[in-house]
Amino acid sequence: MNINRLIFLLLFFIAVTGICETSDTASIHGTFVDAENGHPIPDVLVRVAPEQTAHVYPDREFEHATATGKDGTFSLTIPNEPQTYYAFSLMVIHPQYQSKRLRHEMTLGKSRYDLGKIALKRTLSLRGRVSGAENLTGLIVKLKMHNVSADFFRAAAPIEHAAKTDTEGKFQLTDLYPIAYTLTISRDGVIIAYIASVDPRKRDQISVRLPMMEALHARVVDTQERPIAGAQIYATRRPETPQAHGALLASTQTDETGSFQIQVLETEPQLLSIQVSKRGYFSRVYENVDIGKMPPVIRLEKGTTLEGRVSLPKDLPTDAQYAVKVFRAGADLEPSLNPLALQKPLLSRYFPVTEPIFTIDGLFAERYTLYIVGDGISATGIDVDASASPERVFVLADRPTTTVRGQVRWADTDEPVPDAVVSRSWYPWELYPHDMSMTLDRFEVETDTHGNFEFSNLTDARYQLHIRAVHAAREKNTGRYQRRLVHKQVEVPAVSTTYRIYIGKRDGTPFAK
Repeated sequence: MNINRLIFLLLFFIAVTGICETSDTASIHGTFVDAENGHPIPDVLVRVAPEQTAHVYPDREFEHATATGKDGTFSLTIPNEPQTYYAFSLMVIHPQYQSKRLRHEMTLGKSRYDLGKIALKRTLSLRGRVSGAENLTGLIVKLKMHNVSADFFRAAAPIEHAAKTDTEGKFQLTDLYPIAYTLTISRDGVIIAYIASVDPRKRDQISVRLPMMEALHARVVDTQERPIAGAQIYATRRPETPQAHGALLASTQTDETGSFQIQVLETEPQLLSIQVSKRGYFSRVYENVDIGKMPPVIRLEKGTTLEGRVSLPKDLPTDAQYAVKVFRAGADLEPSLNPLALQKPLLSRYFPVTEPIFTIDGLFAERYTLYIVGDGISATGIDVDASASPERVFVLADRPTTTVRGQVRWADTDEPVPDAVVSRSWYPWELYPHDMSMTLDRFEVETDTHGNFEFSNLTDARYQLHIRAVHAAREKNTGRYQRRLVHKQVEVPAVSTTYRIYIGKRDGTPFAK
């Protein structure tokens, strides 16, 4: 009987051990408490992203989520395949506490992670009172977080906050973070107070006396002294530091006589600029403006108008559009893997593909390079001379777009590389005049399980490709992964072939911890 029982226990132990070793999930447990008093915090949103071993971007999605109970505890389950995942990140969010991000590496054979007590700091608040005007009700008080490097809280913290003043001019802003903000107060869309930096860590109360407003009035006319109606006037305050924010103080437009009047917050001349613009005319920008010294008459020069006709591919959808993008003649139109280094077009105009005639106005009388672009349309350029006033330019842009396909493989084993990130170079005609180009969706893909990638809707041209992959090896002693990032750049033409690109593991560099 004892022998049978011993055999049963032995078999049970082997079974349990086998289950633990082959478990494909892991559980995470912890308790969130207030950093000041140690009390548990209920309703904390806990989001978890299992970081994949072979991914260059391991924590893009926080797909697993739960919330803490009344006792502040949480528990959730995440994937735990040892050949797929090597770490997990937690993003912790609560409206009354500062967001927090935690990261833990996973251990081979471990299926439960107890994080213990995790302290959260409360968010900050700012109370204030506005004075200096008879009617103080309903003023809009805004805080905008200063630009800083990617601190842990910026992934979840609100960038802007707003509140209204009561009848006494009082306001309160809550859920603030330990960082400087720019404060503005506005009425009817016009900013009437501006404070470059307010830090709730240094003070939780503030008094704001509304400064003086200055009246700017003038007439906008053309070079023949004829009034220009509908011209836009913008008064802008520039930021004092790279981290702070500027602000559009006020805006208006001219009436039928070309006249306008605008109330502008009293601002140091070196921080104030005035822009006057009207489509079809050259904009005029005044920097370092002293309101009292602004000219009473502002003259805008009418631009040259260029008319053209375009021939497009025949199989485009009837609801599609094409764009005409304008560059100065001689502009550098070479591609780059860094879109911020590219010259942006001076302006872009969009037209339905059903209307082959296009008109571009507001040009100087000089030479330009026009590019016709659009979905299914290979970018086609033409040099034009706006000073010559041609009757109509013709652009033959009937070439369809093409595709770049490839496969990434390891050089030493000839095996495909899945989850590698492949970025392609950009051409200036793919940008917009005010494009910051921080969205890489069209210019970056990941290889599939066979190492394949594809870029479509390309112009028949040469492209640089930047391949990034992860080579991971598990340490025998610790069971943890050592990950190395492998880079390679190649240049290929966009032709109907599939490129095979080999990358070497020895070219990798360790990830920074």
